[in-house]
Amino acid sequence: MIKRFVAVGVLLAVSQVPAVASPNSPAPEEVTDAIGHLGPVPIPADNPMTEAKVKLGKRMFEDAALSGDGSVSCESCHLPNHGFAVPQKLGPAYPSKAERRNSPTLVNVAYNLPLIWDGRAGALDKQPLGSMGNVLHMNNNHDLMIETMKTDPSYVLAFEDAFGDGEITKERIGKAIGSFERTLVFDDSPLDAYMRGDRNALSDAEKRGLTIFMGKGNCVVCHNGPNLSDNNFYNLGVPDAHVTSEPAVMASIRFDAKRNGYEGWADLSEDPGRAQITKDTTDFGAFRTMGLRNIAQTAPYMHNGAFETLEEVVRFYAAGGGDHANKTPLMQPFEVSEQEVDDLVAFLNALTGTQRQPEYAR
Repeated sequence: MIKRFVAVGVLLAVSQVPAVASPNSPAPEEVTDAIGHLGPVPIPADNPMTEAKVKLGKRMFEDAALSGDGSVSCESCHLPNHGFAVPQKLGPAYPSKAERRNSPTLVNVAYNLPLIWDGRAGALDKQPLGSMGNVLHMNNNHDLMIETMKTDPSYVLAFEDAFGDGEITKERIGKAIGSFERTLVFDDSPLDAYMRGDRNALSDAEKRGLTIFMGKGNCVVCHNGPNLSDNNFYNLGVPDAHVTSEPAVMASIRFDAKRNGYEGWADLSEDPGRAQITKDTTDFGAFRTMGLRNIAQTAPYMHNGAFETLEEVVRFYAAGGGDHANKTPLMQPFEVSEQEVDDLVAFLNALTGTQRQPEYAR
């Protein structure tokens, strides 16, 4: 039997088959077995969460002065009022540069490994430093940034509060921002309430969507576990004409591939995705399965922002994905009715939760 795959949606082909009015939705315990609750935040032993460290990390996350020209910050690409993503296809870039991918959400990023669309980052406490030094993002020199921060007495005092002394280092910068990002935990969604046994937490439409998600849609094959991601990489044939038709964007793609040591970077005509990290041709054009929690807040969708709405995403899977020589064979069309498309979108909206209060080390 062929497994069907979903990255942010479901394998569907739209038909006029009527929806079942009141399906026997999966029982809460069945859903819990496949998905479950997020549980405690993963925290490295060498970086305990403290309120002072989180406060410092938030300040640096929001501080545009830490970029090369003082114009962009981490927050520029991860807006709190937009699910810690941005409402544009490709993320903001450093002035005069062009970004080549959508800004990934930071919702529940502490539960994701590896990080970034191509999985290049293996630790949350190191990833921010990559963005700060990347010429496409914040374009700053780490050593110069640190020396500049040392001239600000308030930063020295903040590092002293967070780490016991005022020394500012790359490692401490990463740990503080990583600590802040570990507070971006969103759970307690209607789905969580349903999994706790409240069968009224989901509407009839949301229950029908859940039935598709775990049943014939088989979305749960890749969107499983507490953050609804298998943390794997797949080529879905996502449309990319808006990327490949832009010379500046393609220049950024080739540059990024070159600096990651990807052979053949100069001849690239599309984003190689995971392959530029693994150097494995079977990974060409493959991107990470993003988690679905709070997905309704983070449009547009996919690694390049190809789709503006969740309905568009669902209909993309309805056709079995797009055209690409390296597309995963797990992408297969699947028939559902118009009502079932709406039901699945309703279920995806029910994955929106509230931010959890952080627990600090004592």
